[in-house]
Amino acid sequence: MMEGVELQIRAQQSLPNNSSTYPHSHDRRLQSGDQFRESKEQLEANLSTIDRFYASSEAGPHDGPPNCQRCSKKKRDVARAFYDYYLSNDPRAWYADHAQYKQEMHRRFENPDVYSLDDNHAFFQSVLREHLKQDLCTVRSTDDAIITGFKYRTSDLFNEGRSTDEILDAYLGHVSSIAPGPGTAAFDSALQDSTTREERAQLYINYYCASSWNDTPAVKAIKAKHARMFEALVPHDQVLASWRKDAQDSQASKILELQGKLSDIKMAQSAYLKSKKRKAEKDQRMVDREPTPRIEQCTLGGCPIEINLVTEEVIECAICEWMDRKGGERGRAVYCSLEHANEDFEEHDRHDHRCMADKCIYYPKLGPPGNFTGSLCVCQCCLEEDLVSMYCSRECYEENFPEHQEQAFQRRGNHNHYAELEYFRPAEDMQIIS
Repeated sequence: MMEGVELQIRAQQSLPNNSSTYPHSHDRRLQSGDQFRESKEQLEANLSTIDRFYASSEAGPHDGPPNCQRCSKKKRDVARAFYDYYLSNDPRAWYADHAQYKQEMHRRFENPDVYSLDDNHAFFQSVLREHLKQDLCTVRSTDDAIITGFKYRTSDLFNEGRSTDEILDAYLGHVSSIAPGPGTAAFDSALQDSTTREERAQLYINYYCASSWNDTPAVKAIKAKHARMFEALVPHDQVLASWRKDAQDSQASKILELQGKLSDIKMAQSAYLKSKKRKAEKDQRMVDREPTPRIEQCTLGGCPIEINLVTEEVIECAICEWMDRKGGERGRAVYCSLEHANEDFEEHDRHDHRCMADKCIYYPKLGPPGNFTGSLCVCQCCLEEDLVSMYCSRECYEENFPEHQEQAFQRRGNHNHYAELEYFRPAEDMQIIS
């Protein structure tokens, strides 16, 4: 990119460099290369204009040495042309942020009796050479072993005093050799020969945004979007940053989609396992009907009487029996007599049949007016994870569904927690007394 640079090593004053700015970005290098080429062309044009003017009669006659005004003025004009070349105000210049270089070069032009143009040119080339060394050889943390090794070898070439042209040719040759394919190598070569932003924009479009037969609609959309950005002359690095962000967002979206599918699969698997478990429990209940002793103590506090659930007539709470069949953890509430059942009714009802909603719409009552047992219900979705979530009514369930769903998400993660209820139904062989 900085073609035509010739260098002979001379003694020079070393200047500090700000290595934290190296290596430069792709766009910064191209800008520096463009400015270097344009500045050199402008210098050559200015020197040609100066030569033509002083070769004409308009320049006036020579006064002769040692104080020829014509020769002194030409010397000042030439010095000014080189000053503009070495100290351009163009922000694209490779030395735009190199304050020490600019201060030193300005000081040299302020002392023309001490420093000749040849001295200044040698100083310019020495600082340029150091700049190129820092830019091409500074190792990034992301560089792999191959790139790191080549940068070290390139640094050795600088240290050995090889010409800058030779080093640049070797560097570009290595870039082509590690290109993933001939298309990339051709792209790199064309980029080196390019001179305008418009020309490079078309190269970027052809390289990055070329369509392929297997492009998905999403990929086509991304390519079209960034092709428009290149056409609008948005800087290369900015376009690629946008492209990377779009790719990351797309990847994140795909991950969320896969997580959703995985959650659905887990739910289906869970439902299958629970169905299998219910069948096993049903089979076990069939076995339990065989006359084997099953003894439980009367639920009324303080009553010591034990009840054989197999051989004796059992008085029990129909709601607790229903919840036990659904997988509830409280178990059945059995009594030795109807009197004990009636005596325990209010306390048992208040303690074991409370609506699970934190904000039950009928609180402090147990449920809607009248005999609320007909409105008792459990969340069908929760039953799939062997959890009995009982509500006093559909109205209360619907009112508290958002909070209930959030609690389910905290237990199982995001899933399709549908709103479906199963209402209380006593066992078919149970006789309801009161």
